[in-house]
Amino acid sequence: MSNILSLAFALFLGAACLVYYVLPRFARSAWLLCCSYLFYLYDPANAVYVLLLAGVTGVTYLAGLALEAARARWLRRCVLAACCIGCFGVLAWFKYSRALAAAAGAIAGLFGARAPGAPSVAVPLGISYFLFMAAGYLIDVYRRKTPAVRNVFDYALFVSFFPLMTAGPIERADHLIPQFQKLPRFDYDRFCGGMFRILWGFFKKMVIADTLGGAIGQVYGNLHYEAYTGPVVLLASLLFSFRLYCDFAACSDIAVGAAQLFGIDLIENFRRPFSASSFTELWRRWHISLTSWLRDYVYIPLGGNRCGKARTYLNQIVTFIVSGLWHGGSLPYAVWGLLNGVFLSFGKLTAARRRRIMRHNPLYHFAPVRRVCCAAVNYLLFTACIVFFAVGLYNTQPGAIADAFYVYGHIFTGWGELASAWPAFLETLDGIGLDSSALFALVAGTALMEALEWPQIPVHKLIRKVPIFIRWPLYYVLCLGILFFGSLGQSGFIYQNY
Repeated sequence: MSNILSLAFALFLGAACLVYYVLPRFARSAWLLCCSYLFYLYDPANAVYVLLLAGVTGVTYLAGLALEAARARWLRRCVLAACCIGCFGVLAWFKYSRALAAAAGAIAGLFGARAPGAPSVAVPLGISYFLFMAAGYLIDVYRRKTPAVRNVFDYALFVSFFPLMTAGPIERADHLIPQFQKLPRFDYDRFCGGMFRILWGFFKKMVIADTLGGAIGQVYGNLHYEAYTGPVVLLASLLFSFRLYCDFAACSDIAVGAAQLFGIDLIENFRRPFSASSFTELWRRWHISLTSWLRDYVYIPLGGNRCGKARTYLNQIVTFIVSGLWHGGSLPYAVWGLLNGVFLSFGKLTAARRRRIMRHNPLYHFAPVRRVCCAAVNYLLFTACIVFFAVGLYNTQPGAIADAFYVYGHIFTGWGELASAWPAFLETLDGIGLDSSALFALVAGTALMEALEWPQIPVHKLIRKVPIFIRWPLYYVLCLGILFFGSLGQSGFIYQNY
């Protein structure tokens, strides 16, 4: 049931909603807490870690009360430091112990020593999300930004709310807990909007993300065999950026939609990032809950932009490296974060000079052309970084970073023969799953996605403003698109692994 695309999750969500609205309002938060722990216990692989979830909840709940009650600054700092070290230590053990053991083994091998064995630990579901939420809550209480939560059940629901467990978003206590304390009555428009948001997420995941995922996996899964020419590898790299967005945004859509069924508003995680006019703006629109968390709890404590330009750029780079390590403990993820930080800093450093130069370009004054060019450059910069992310995802071996350099070198080969070998190129695309039917589904699905998300209004709110004679045919189009073009039976979401 941890796979929110499964029938088991659909039945679970339906039963949870039915009982939720039958119960009196004072009992609904308790029911949601029971559902959240049942969701975690359903999968035997996660059930053994329910004590970890409960333990983190209990310790951070008591720590929040202690932080609010204590007056001595040194004591408050000690409580916060101990809890943060504990939270991030647990996260490091589960996510990075294998990578650290592999690195230690490589170092030991240089001196002829015996390599230590890597610990065999599974990563608990949602650990990166609920630990960051708990740590953020403690820091906010320490800063006196939010009061400590008195009701342990409200706090436990905040940490374990099941729509967030698969892939976030990373919520804030001051946004979510007040909603649990005053749950709304049943709202037909909100409920229907939530159902559409879930359907929309299924469409983006199954029709667009999974169709692209099969083709990209064929290419990136066979890099060592030189099975594909440079144009195919470049195409796979460009498509991976879009696939990652559709996959993660779809998961966020389903989470937001599921919460809407209970009358709960979650943070919007994406705002059409690839339409941004700058690389900085792209990152303001991408994985908003994580980037804002890193801004508030990493970048600003490091000094933010208050310590001069050089220190500001260094703080940005460090923050992005932390973002890379949040995704995984292997070197490709760290390099991915480093490159994004460097590109972002360089963009800010040269922004004024580039604007002065571009004023002499006639096309710069034509807004549509300027927006398209900026979006294209941002997409290429994002893709140049995402190659490291992709090899980290498709190759979990210690030497995976070599695959990224192979991609960079290989994409320049095979272009001279492309014109004469065009039929062979099309045959290759057909072989990796990008046949005419898939291409039609991708083009039509992307056009529909752009049309609905262009206004940058959450689709579950936008759809309720659409006339019924357009709304209902759209429902059928999405359902039929999933049935005829959806890649059914594919794996779960990418960010479910983080």
